[in-house]
Amino acid sequence: SPSSSSTSKLRERILHPCVSTKTYFSDLSSVFSWRFLSWLAIQNFAMYGGVSALIMAVSLPLFKEMGIDASRQQLYSTMTLSSFALKPFIGVTSDLFPIRGYHKRYLALISILIGLVGCSALLALYHNSSVKEAAVDLVAAYRLSDLLVICFFCMNVTAANLDILGEGKYSEIMRQHPESGSSVITFKFVLGLLGSIVTNTYVGPLTDIGYFRLLFWIALGLLITPFYPTLRGWLPEK
Repeated sequence: SPSSSSTSKLRERILHPCVSTKTYFSDLSSVFSWRFLSWLAIQNFAMYGGVSALIMAVSLPLFKEMGIDASRQQLYSTMTLSSFALKPFIGVTSDLFPIRGYHKRYLALISILIGLVGCSALLALYHNSSVKEAAVDLVAAYRLSDLLVICFFCMNVTAANLDILGEGKYSEIMRQHPESGSSVITFKFVLGLLGSIVTNTYVGPLTDIGYFRLLFWIALGLLITPFYPTLRGWLPEK
């Protein structure tokens, strides 16, 4: 009947987003394993949308509080982001020099350790006494800020290297399965965007009240998250 037909069409319209989403993830998981998708989700949410977004958001208020001028802040921003300029070099290195038979796994683990060391050093350097010294001595402020930038660089090394290693792997799978289209790229950027949104919701309020060390502890937790999945081979390699 006409009424039942219109009701059916209305139901289809209402359910269309849910059905489309289910179909999207079904198609995605038919090409990419759930372990690899989970690794990508963790990497993009916690690293690209978490650690990197946190560093970018916290840098300005942190250096402003330390009395660093705008021109020097721009230099620091460039240095902090320079780790992403090394991505092509890391990609070529992973292709040419496998470690213990794996092109990506151990390079990813080393990258995670670099970020953890950088964040641990950050927590060791930024404390009450060093902040008080930087507040009254511009030379001490410059010296401390230089060291903090090195720590930020190391933390971004983790995000940048995991990003390029993941891109290399899903590009390989996409070449083998061209029918997958750009679905995994959409998945990656959505998770990165969600991570960035979540990060920016708490960075602002915490920086306003000066809780920088708490933010650095959060960054340390985020840096740890991809270690176990990477160690267990969720980034697929033979």
